[in-house]
Formats: sequence, structure tokens, C-alpha cells
Amino acid sequence: MEANEVSRREFLRLAIISSAMLMGTGSMLDGEQLTPHARLRELAPGAVRPEGWLRGMLEKQAAQLGSKLPQISWPFTGAYWAGEEKDESIKPGQSWFPWEQKGYWIDGAMRLAMVLDDEALMEQVWTTIRYTLTHADTDGYLGPQLFKDPTGDDHRWPQAVFFRSLTACAEAPSPMMGETGKGIVDAMRKHYLNDKASYGTPERNITNVESILWCYGRTGDARLLALAENAWQEYMKVAGNKDRGDLSPMHVYADTPINSHGVTYAETMKLPAILYLYTGKEDYLKFSEAAERRIFDHHMLIDGIPSTSEWYSTVTSLDLHETCDIADHTWSWGYQLMATGDSVWADRIERASFNAAPGAIKKDWKALQYMSCPNQFLATLNSDHHPKGRGGFKMAYQPNPGKRIACCGGNVHRIFPNYAIRMWMQAADGGLAAVLYGPSKVKANVGAENELVEIEQTTNYPFEEEIRFTIYARRAVRFPLSLRIPGWCKSPRLTVNGVAAMGEQTTKGFLVLRRTFKPGDVLTLTLPMRTAVTHWPQGGVGLEHGPLVYSLAIKANWKPIVEEKYTTVEYPSWEATPVSDWNYGLILNAAQPTKGVDFARKPNLASENLDPWENPPTMLNVLARKIEDWELQSNPQNSTQKFTPPLPELSTSKVSQTMEQLTLVPYGSTELRVTIFPAVKA
Repeated sequence: MEANEVSRREFLRLAIISSAMLMGTGSMLDGEQLTPHARLRELAPGAVRPEGWLRGMLEKQAAQLGSKLPQISWPFTGAYWAGEEKDESIKPGQSWFPWEQKGYWIDGAMRLAMVLDDEALMEQVWTTIRYTLTHADTDGYLGPQLFKDPTGDDHRWPQAVFFRSLTACAEAPSPMMGETGKGIVDAMRKHYLNDKASYGTPERNITNVESILWCYGRTGDARLLALAENAWQEYMKVAGNKDRGDLSPMHVYADTPINSHGVTYAETMKLPAILYLYTGKEDYLKFSEAAERRIFDHHMLIDGIPSTSEWYSTVTSLDLHETCDIADHTWSWGYQLMATGDSVWADRIERASFNAAPGAIKKDWKALQYMSCPNQFLATLNSDHHPKGRGGFKMAYQPNPGKRIACCGGNVHRIFPNYAIRMWMQAADGGLAAVLYGPSKVKANVGAENELVEIEQTTNYPFEEEIRFTIYARRAVRFPLSLRIPGWCKSPRLTVNGVAAMGEQTTKGFLVLRRTFKPGDVLTLTLPMRTAVTHWPQGGVGLEHGPLVYSLAIKANWKPIVEEKYTTVEYPSWEATPVSDWNYGLILNAAQPTKGVDFARKPNLASENLDPWENPPTMLNVLARKIEDWELQSNPQNSTQKFTPPLPELSTSKVSQTMEQLTLVPYGSTELRVTIFPAVKA
């Protein structure tokens, strides 16, 4: 090992130990006491190690914006959570802005460091976390003094964001984190029990229930449970207000469309599911499931995230979502998965993570969009096409695409680390559950004797159908192994050491094997994928195959623009304008819509060792006709300003008589794209 690596490891070890000494230690409860009513339980960050393409993508994230953002763009360049108490540019009543935004990055970067075992990134993030932990006020308050006094501001929302990084630190399996974990629990408990703020109001203070209950689960302190339940009851008095989430029972149980901000709703609707995990009260779970149903009944886009720009909206080809909503909805769905044990929530996390998420990020991980869309034919600093921000800059690819409103620039870093952390979960029956697929290794204790096993998941999923699980243990171990069967898969196949095997198929979408596993056993799960056509407003159609949505990738001309305070020469804002044809309608057979849609996979996928999002290994070949008068929209007052147009009215459109073959690639492999097409006649 290099000398500098030794010194870096020692630096981190000493920093953590010194923090633990400053904070003291506390008692932590174990096992089922943490979330006694969970069907599935999270493993500690770092228990799952990504491999293959997933590791490659996470390493790219860590090498680029994952670690570089604090040197590139405000507010990440500021010392928020590390001593900076005020900023004159912040408007009255919005004191929380930069702390929220930096907090998103801290949480994402900490988890990214943990899943990659990246000591350099860990050091970078730990400096900020350590400062906060070692600068608690005398009454235990953690955070900036600027908004300690609870005065009509979202003055505890930044803690809800930042404290998730503390919980990750406390749960980490590394021996170095042991005493620090106990200290974090005690520090957070003291903060909450002595705080004078209301957690029922204003609108996002209620989200602290997540961390309050985390503390309760690890201390057994009934005062924390009472604080959480009382806060929820207080919140319910104002929950019907659209600015507070539009979560009144009347609207939730009536299954009305949502009239609220996407992040506010996503961060709040998960709380009853978390309350259920700790109390077992069915009313909490019924409420959260009904709140979720409104999303899927009224607002879902093809890429797996609801239209939230920034409020919930319709589902046309031009409806968008914030990148924050990808992070926050998938995080919330993870709690639904743990509370219900139902694989449908993992299906939803998977769809969003494999489509919406990479589709909003420039493939070199140097830029992302604040708003992204199934159909985006250009992405410039004045081409936003959503009505409330038409002509704005938030669809361009930028290191911090919201500039002053920098939430997405930080929050994007949570998406894939959280996917990796939650790939495997402990099942209530003492076994393990593979809930999210991808190349990885997991170490966990299983079975009646709590024995340590490692399972290696070897696959190029979602770009192939076969997933291989190899068991490693000191001796034969008996435990239940649950494998998720996605809802789109109708005929899964399983073998053990090459021999067909039967498992128990549950009503929750899992295949459970209850057997004694021997070291070296290999299970092979095959999930045959099929092509499907989906239908959208204004006569639109989309294509998907297995968990992946497919799009026509539009070749782009990329123009870099450096904007002081928010970008650098190496990390500029990028404008993308189309340089290839995009104005096509698909020719689909009305009786057999997928007939003539041919799926293809590149050979030797595993040996190429390429980033599948930059070099898509799968494709759909389809027949199409050009719609010759379907063009970019122009601003009537400024003909040089262009916008992505809606789907054309085919009855008045000029459709070419020439059939062409198009090759569609996974949505996540694109930056400019057509995903919702008009359907034209053969």
C-alpha cells in the first residue's frame, strides 16, 4: 500500500475516533427492534458492493461531480454545514436554501463513498459532518445558528436532508465507525428532544419524522416515538393545504389528482409508511398506500417518474419532472417496499433508476438537467418548454442546473448510491431478499444461527435476462433466499447448479427458496423480457422491453458556456441542439402492435467492458415514416428561440410515403430523444 494511502486511512480513523470522544457514546438496539413491523429491512451502507457496469458508473460519478461539485458551483463551494452562518444573497424567509442544497450533496457523496469504499471522498465529506457533530449547541441543537430560532421558515427542513448522511455514518459496518455511530445516535436524540421547533409545521418540518423514528428505533426512547406521532397529528390539521402537500384524508382516499409540489409530496407521503414500520398501526400504511396510488393513477410518465415540473401535472409528451423527484420518489418507494414486502415497489424503483435517472444525466457525469422530459429535441439555456418556466435554462445540461436553486445539483448524487445500498434486504423470515438487480456482492448474516454469507450477483442486467448468484460461506447454511420477479416478467426460470429448481411463489412477487446452501452453489435466474407498446395522450405511443424504455437518440451539437459562480471551463453549462432527423411517426400493427418491432442485443456484451449507457448494448428496430411538417416550435416574438413541439395532429400533417427503419436505444443512453411518437399508418 502506498504511503499516502496509509496516511489517508489513518487521518480518517483518527478523525472519527476523536469525534466519538467529543460526542460520547450511547446505547443502540439491534435487529428486529429497529423496525419491528418491517417485511424487509435495509442492510447497512457498504454491505452491498456494486460490481460491473454499476460500479463503473458510480466510479465515474465519484470522479466527476460526485467529488468535484464543491470546487465548481455555488452553494456547494460555500462552507454550509461547516461554519458559514449567513449569506446576504439569500432572501428573507429562505434562510434554509443553501443548507438544504449542500445537505443533499453531503448525503449522496457520503453514501457514494461508502458503497465504493472511496476513502478520499469519505474524507472530503467527513470534514463537513465532523464539524456539525462537534459544534452542537449547549442544548444539543445541530445546525446553523442562523435558523435555530423557529420563526416562520422551513427552519428544520435542512436538518431532514442533512441528517440522512448522519444515519448512513451511524449504520456503516466499518469497525472505524462503531463509536461514532453511537455518538451520532445520542447527538441526534439530544437535538430532537431539546428542540423547541414545531415539527408539524411549516410545510416540510414534518419530514424530520424520518430521522426522529430512526433515533427511536436505535434507542427505544419512547419520547421520540411520541414526538413523531404528535408531529404527524399536528401536520394532518394543515395537510390539505396545497403548499403543505395536498395530503388531506379526503383527497388521499378519494384518489384525486395531486395539487402539490412534487418534492414536498414525495418527502411527506413516505412518513406514514415509516410510522407503520415502528408502530404496526395499519391506518398509517393504508394512508401511505392511498397517497401513492394518486401518483400512479394520474401522473406517471413513461420513464418511471411522475410529471412534476415542479408541481404534479399531466402526462403528455411534453410533461417533465425535476431530477430531485427521481431521488425523492425512489427513496420514498423504498420505505413502501420495506413496509409491505411487495415487489411492485422495487419494480418502480428499478424503472425510474434505469430510465429517468440516466436520462437526466450527461453520460460523462459532468452535467445534468434540472428538468428532463420523455421528448426533448433540444436542451439549451432558453429552450424550457414547460408552461410555468417557458424559455428558461433548466433543461440545459449543467453541473448545477438550477443555479441559485441548486437542489437537483446535490440531490442527483443520492440516486445510484441508494439504489446500490437497497439492492439486497433482510427478510422478516431471517433470510435475504434480492430486491434490485445488477452486478454486485453482498455480505450479511442469515439463518437461525446468524451465519455470515456472501452472495455474488453476476449479470449485465437490465441489458440481459440472466442473473447468476454464487454463494460463499465457511460451511453449508440453511436460510430462505427471496428473488424478486418483476411484474413485467411472465415466465421466470430458475436453476440451482444447472438443475431446474422450484421455489415458493409469493403473492408479493418473490420466488423464495428455502434450502441449505453449500459454498459454491450457483443459482441462475432467467427473466425473459418482452416488448410492449404503451399509449399516451394525443395519440402518442411508446416502446419498452423488460424494464427499459426505448427512445430515438438525436445526435446533438454541444456548445459549452461558462457562467461565473456556477460553472468552470472544465465543467461548463452545455447547450444541445439537434443535428439528426427526429420527426418520425412509428408504423405499428393495430392488431399486433409489437409485430415488426425487432429486439437486438450486441454479442459479447460481458467482454466489452464498456459503459452501457454510453455504448448501448441493446436496441429495438422499428419501421417509421417521416412527418415532414413536424418542426421545432419558434417563439413568435423571437424566431431564433426554439422549443420542443407537441405531437403533431396527423389528420393535417404531411406524412412521407417512404418507410424507414429506425434504431431505438435505451432511454437512459440518450440526452436528446424522442420517446413518445405519433403512430402513423403502414
